[in-house]
Amino acid sequence: MTSAIYLLSYAALPLFGMLLAAHRVTGIDSRAARIGFAFLAGALLLTIEATIFSIAGIRWNVIGLSLPLVAASLTVLLWPRIPSSPPQLAGRRTLVATHVANAIVLISVLHFALSIITTQSVSPDYVLFWGVKAVRFAAAAALDPGFLLSRFPPPHVDYPPLVPVVQAWGLLFSRRMPWITAAGMSTVWLVAPIPFIRWSLERAFGRDFAAAVSAFWAAAMAASFAYSGCGGNADATLVAYISVAGVAIIAERYDPRSRWIAAAAFAGAALTKAEALAFIGAMLFGIAVRDLLRRDASVVRRVALLTLSTAASISIWFGYQYRFGLPVGYHRFTNFQGLLLRNLPVILTEAPKGLSAGCWGMSWLIPAAVLICVAVRSPRRLIDALPLLISLPLLFAFFAFLYLQYTSGLAMQMSWTLPRVSQPLLSLLILGTAFASGPLQENTGRGEPRPGTVGAGSLSPPPA
Repeated sequence: MTSAIYLLSYAALPLFGMLLAAHRVTGIDSRAARIGFAFLAGALLLTIEATIFSIAGIRWNVIGLSLPLVAASLTVLLWPRIPSSPPQLAGRRTLVATHVANAIVLISVLHFALSIITTQSVSPDYVLFWGVKAVRFAAAAALDPGFLLSRFPPPHVDYPPLVPVVQAWGLLFSRRMPWITAAGMSTVWLVAPIPFIRWSLERAFGRDFAAAVSAFWAAAMAASFAYSGCGGNADATLVAYISVAGVAIIAERYDPRSRWIAAAAFAGAALTKAEALAFIGAMLFGIAVRDLLRRDASVVRRVALLTLSTAASISIWFGYQYRFGLPVGYHRFTNFQGLLLRNLPVILTEAPKGLSAGCWGMSWLIPAAVLICVAVRSPRRLIDALPLLISLPLLFAFFAFLYLQYTSGLAMQMSWTLPRVSQPLLSLLILGTAFASGPLQENTGRGEPRPGTVGAGSLSPPPA
């Protein structure tokens, strides 16, 4: 019964997130994509609200946390909004491709779920601090500063609070921690972005291609999550937010409203893990490079919006740290200890092992091979995907910079951290390759749908 109650608590998150997902500002006209994004947005809004409550000294309870978000979402749901797109008639080939893709997604999710249920993929960090924080926060009905400042605090007291807040939300219902069930809810973070990814790709390249890419993405990420032991920690959550942000950034070319989706996803990522700021910074740099190459005059406005959304969300967490006397910021990335060049051979030796992703590296090699073919045959098609692709070398260089500072135990540290920190990069590689290699449409010859065309493989023009 405890597990069932805990599971039901997660159903409230999409309702909270409808404040953003069903709003005209995001323009999501697919019901499945709307629900998936609503889950991510609901977790973000719940975390912001819970943190503000803690700063103000207001204790958490189910009704107190629910009422403001439900009331705000109902105003959006009751207001005239964008209707869901009607189902399109599909041929036999498209139906078969869709069914096969759905089967691959289902098998991938079950693989990850079973690996958690059997405890093979339960993260040690979940037992050490993610789950422990959730239990203590739920017991204190707040982000408990006494626990974080205690004589024996949990590891990484500076980590942002989204994952333990969401886990603690379930505990407010169940009253007891169903440890395996709570860890198993990491599968929801794998599932949530898939409808949005498929919807965005379908608008640009058609249903068959979107189904194939979303199935490959789900299989690759599920294998990596299971192999890396991501049950109960924040890695699947970070991948979900970064993936949605990356897709929305590329889709903005076809629908300017996607920038607001990217802004919300960046805000969620910033409240999930400390290293999210590195991913966001690299993607912002990629946006600037792409827009400068396209001579897009709105580059400053676009980068400013995404930067402000990130800064606004993380400032809430930093404000909590300042309010209760915790060290403000992430000292893990600011405590420079000098570079040890003797670590370089170890990095080069261990990196291929850490990038195996549970499938002998095939999830890296396949999109990389496709990307090389695109770069050779039609390099201009890479421009639109630059925000995702430029991030790869920048972030690998950043992690190499961190690994060069280890004084001992580097091989063991890389074997534990590299498979997980590289997961958002794997997602960006797959999605960036998809946007760069999607089937060309009957238009300019570069894959951009002709303005005013509607249907599979094209995008409707944005509203006036």
